[in-house]
Amino acid sequence: MYQFIRLLSLVLLASCSPSKDIHYEKSITAHEDDLIDPYLKVTKQRNNSILLLLPISGRNESIGRGILNACFLATDDSHDIDFYVVDTDDTSIEKHALYDQFRNKRLRAIIGPVFSNKTKQYGALFPQIPVLSFSNNLGINGDHVFACGLSLQDEIRALFSYAHKQNIDSFLIILPNGELGNQVLEIINSELKKYGLCEGDDFEIIRYTSMSMEAATKYAKNSNKKAVFVINPILNINQLEDMIVFTISSVALSNKEAWDDAVFAFSDNSEQQDFVQKYQSIFGTQPTILDIIAYDLMKIAKNSINSEKSIAGSDYDGCLGEFSISKKSGLTRKLQVFRLKNSEKIDLE
Repeated sequence: MYQFIRLLSLVLLASCSPSKDIHYEKSITAHEDDLIDPYLKVTKQRNNSILLLLPISGRNESIGRGILNACFLATDDSHDIDFYVVDTDDTSIEKHALYDQFRNKRLRAIIGPVFSNKTKQYGALFPQIPVLSFSNNLGINGDHVFACGLSLQDEIRALFSYAHKQNIDSFLIILPNGELGNQVLEIINSELKKYGLCEGDDFEIIRYTSMSMEAATKYAKNSNKKAVFVINPILNINQLEDMIVFTISSVALSNKEAWDDAVFAFSDNSEQQDFVQKYQSIFGTQPTILDIIAYDLMKIAKNSINSEKSIAGSDYDGCLGEFSISKKSGLTRKLQVFRLKNSEKIDLE
């Protein structure tokens, strides 16, 4: 026995004030015909279905509900698709029973999970279904599993390509100890080698467990480098007038005041602006990067069903600009380079 949630109808959106959450109907079932939710009894089963694997309880509940809200906005013309949500943080769900539950629902795509460890589990559970995960861990990419989060590799590649074009050839790299710092450093090393730069005069690496803003800013000023790359807000950027501060978009956009004048790779277009405005007007809050990604993923999953074409092997254009999905490389995006100025993104390219 396990719990799942069915997305009932976009009529729900019209009844939701900006300050209220959407109310979801739950149903519990042990057999695929034993549906006790009255909404499910009166609704004819459609020809295709999409499964959303999201944390809608526990400490990551807000992440899952934000993504779910974005998916609602992308389902307005889905007349022949059923949508189901499984709570990936519900420990009462028996994962091994999910395949049997959904095998007769003509499941065409899975959106989620959010985290890479759960993606591997569900990818093994549904070996024939495209799994569009929100993880940015490229190690999960496979024949039918795709890391669709905003890739650190895509971001860092765009930043150092921009730096090369601007003749920025010396860098200070300040990263925390730990797995994320290791992952970022590995990508940076690979990118710098493309441009013939070597550790020493060209770039210096500092790893830290803790570092004060005063110490980090002083070290950066005295380094004589043209640019500094950090992923934590440990610099007083206003004091680094002769240096460019590079970072990743997720940290910059989550605290715009702390990262004023920092440079990062992202994407922006009129479709994203329209989505953000619509999301804010309905739900009364700013969508996160994951919410924006969710909107794009739902759109391409629907288009794949409607066109009867594979999700992989195609090029797309969405709220986060142009991107492609391949079985070998997963999802790759063409990103722009921006500078934050008074909490606004200024396109540098």
